[in-house]
Amino acid sequence: MKKTTCLAGICLAGSLLTGCSDNNDFKPVADMDGMDIYANACSNCHGVNGSGKFGFLLKLTGTDSNTEEIIDKIRNGGHIMPAFPNIDAQHAGLVAAYIKTL
Repeated sequence: MKKTTCLAGICLAGSLLTGCSDNNDFKPVADMDGMDIYANACSNCHGVNGSGKFGFLLKLTGTDSNTEEIIDKIRNGGHIMPAFPNIDAQHAGLVAAYIKTL
């Protein structure tokens, strides 16, 4: 019974996250600020105010990560987060600074 429940939970989580990483080919325009980039590339998964797509899942508000860690995650991805190779270090830094304000 526990294996069935666990498998069902994994399937549910996967279906809820479907579509989150659809825009990892996003490329910011030169004059975009961190909030604009976040709105276009991040808010689909992390919510418009960083509270997460489903309230707690993928929450960014109040993160303990430092700016460098956030930049690394944006550029290289993570467990379920895709990498955003088209967001250069400068723009990733703007996004990271914005995330720290959430």
